[in-house]
This record gives sequence, structure tokens and C-alpha cells, in this order.
Amino acid sequence: MNEFPDEMFDEKKIKKAIKKGKIKTLITIILVSLVVFIVLSLANFAISAHYSEKAFKKWDAYVRLSTPNGYISETVDSRGLLGGTSNYKISKDFKYKSIVIEQKQYSFGLLPSVLISRGSGGGIGITGEDWQFSYKENGWREMMFFHPNVQYKKYKNDEELLKNMQGDNLYEVALSFDKPYKLNDLPLFKLPEMTWFWLNTYSKSQLNTFQQEAKENDWSSTFIREHHALGFSINSPYLSNTDLEFEYENFLKLLQTSLSEDHQNAYNTMKNKKIEDVEILGIVVYGTRDELLDIMKNPIIKASSLGGVIDNY
Repeated sequence: MNEFPDEMFDEKKIKKAIKKGKIKTLITIILVSLVVFIVLSLANFAISAHYSEKAFKKWDAYVRLSTPNGYISETVDSRGLLGGTSNYKISKDFKYKSIVIEQKQYSFGLLPSVLISRGSGGGIGITGEDWQFSYKENGWREMMFFHPNVQYKKYKNDEELLKNMQGDNLYEVALSFDKPYKLNDLPLFKLPEMTWFWLNTYSKSQLNTFQQEAKENDWSSTFIREHHALGFSINSPYLSNTDLEFEYENFLKLLQTSLSEDHQNAYNTMKNKKIEDVEILGIVVYGTRDELLDIMKNPIIKASSLGGVIDNY
């Protein structure tokens, strides 16, 4: 008697069983791959989102510190593997409205993208016959600052330039003082809203460097550029009894958050100082031509540098 039924050796049934097994295996592989892909995609998204948010906070702090009344108004992320690139717009609050002044990008993540940029500079102010100023992408001139404790060969004075301006526009001007002032000693009893205060965050070694540069270099290149002047602004008009402690504490937090090593060093210089002990080196103010000229009449104004201009509507 045959112990094995003929069905067990039916070739068609064997092939069918093998085919069925292959299909099950294929389906299993596809499902497992799909689950792994979804899990990895979610993990990559979560990691990229985490580093994107972390990078945004650092870059926004940097912009708020180094661009008077500036901030990142928009970001668009392009994400890759465990990181990506963020294209962002820098806007500036200009009293009545915000204006986009520049567009830049930064990388973020565990595997950040490599950014390559190309460009060429113009020939403005390189001959020594005029100030070696820079321009923002929207065409505004970057403001210049002059430290009161540094002796410069020449100081920028845009008062005549402002007087010759036509039309009912709003202007931005940086005003450097004749000496450092503490808030209680500041002889400016009322300032317009959006006033930005330039703080003395510099160490002794930095001041020595500034003084050496002013002594050895051409006058046209010796000043403090806008991105190297640090401070904070107020949203309401400033009066002599205005309390700026909240704005100062936020300023210190931004110094801690910023990605800039210079900002970290500035924090170490300022962290133990109270607002009443902080020295004000200058201000950035916004207003009409006549409003700004009235402020510039004050004898404590040592230098003035015109920045942006917009229509007053």
C-alpha cells in the first residue's frame, strides 16, 4: 500500500503552493518596507523639524541683535536627509510698516546642506575719497556707528544730506553720542517710538582694537558697521522715566541664544550688569525730516548716519 497520496506529488499543486508562498513573502517585504519607510520618514521629518526650529531661534536672535528693529519675517525650508536649508527674509519695523530688506539662507540638521554663493562687489567708497559704506539688498545704505571712547580722524554727519531730502518721507538715522551715557544721565527727555538703543557691549580689548584701527587706517574705513552694533528697541515713545528693564532682559536672552561667538562674548560682558549701569552709546530713530533734525540739534550728537527711507503712508 502506498503511504503517500498521489496528491502530494502533484506538480501543479506544488507550483501553486510555491507561487502562493512567494506572493506572501513579496507582500510581507513590501509591507515591512513601507512601514520602515514611513517610520524613517517620520523620524527624518521630526529630526529636521527639531533642528530647523533650533536654527531659526539662533538666526532670528542674531538678526534681532545686529539689525536695528530687524527680524526674520519668513522662512521656507527645503529638507533633505536629517537636515536641510532654510531660505529666509529679513524685515525691518519702520515705525508704521515692515519692509523686507534682505533675503538669505542657512543650513541646519545633523547633515546640513553645503551652501555655495557667488557674487562680486562694486567700487563704492574704495578710493578713500568717500566713506566705505555698504548697501543692503533693497538698496538702503547700512548705518555707521562711532564709539564715543574712540578718537576717529573723521565723523559721519548726514545732517546736510537729510536737510536736502524732499517729500514727506520717513527716515532712519543712527546717532552716535559724544560720550557713553547711563539711562538716568541721558539728556534726551523724549524720543519717538521704535527708538533703538545702542549699548556698550564691547570689552577693553575690542576698544583697543578700534582705537588702533582708527589711528592706523584711512578715515573712510574706521567706524563700527551696523551688524557690529548691538542693542534693543522700544515700541512706545521714550520718556526720561521709562523703565527699560524688560527690554534689557530680553536683550540678554537674545545674546545667549544667538549663534554668533561675538554675541556670546557680549553676553559675558553684560550678564552681571543691571539696566541702570548699562552705557548707551547712541540711538537709531525714525521720523520725518523735521522730526529727526530737531533731535540732531542736541549737542550730545557726535555723528549721524542715514539708513533707510520709506514713503510716509
